[in-house]
Amino acid sequence: MSWLTSPKVEGVELSWLTEEGSLTERLKKEFNDVEVEVVYEGSYAEDKNFYTREVFLKSLNTPRIFARTLVKAKDLQYSWHALKNLGDQSLASILFSSSEIKKISVLYKELFLNDYLFEYVNSLNPTYKKSLWARKSLWVKQGACLELLEIFL
Repeated sequence: MSWLTSPKVEGVELSWLTEEGSLTERLKKEFNDVEVEVVYEGSYAEDKNFYTREVFLKSLNTPRIFARTLVKAKDLQYSWHALKNLGDQSLASILFSSSEIKKISVLYKELFLNDYLFEYVNSLNPTYKKSLWARKSLWVKQGACLELLEIFL
């Protein structure tokens, strides 16, 4: 299945997938607790010209969202330099803090057991679900793009 411009889901799942604001803030509101667990930061395994940061957003000690940020390594020195210093802070602290940063697209996909993204996230945090919803957004700052993949667990 390819990426969709609109998710084919209803109810609570739809409200999370189409959340316009910070998912970190939404988790704080829903669970009164949020923690960022960094899984990996560094060169992207599939293309060394990119930098990636992978995290779990957790509430009540349970992973709720897996997020992968991807930017060109050269853009870390200028437009997206703050990424390297996030530590255990959420990416939202960058994306929603500057009017220079714009979200330019969002796509959605239901991931199934045979999808490599499903398999990857399942290897990090085993799930008993048959499918997971994901969204992929593209953000731009000073002409440099950042891709954000979020998988709802």
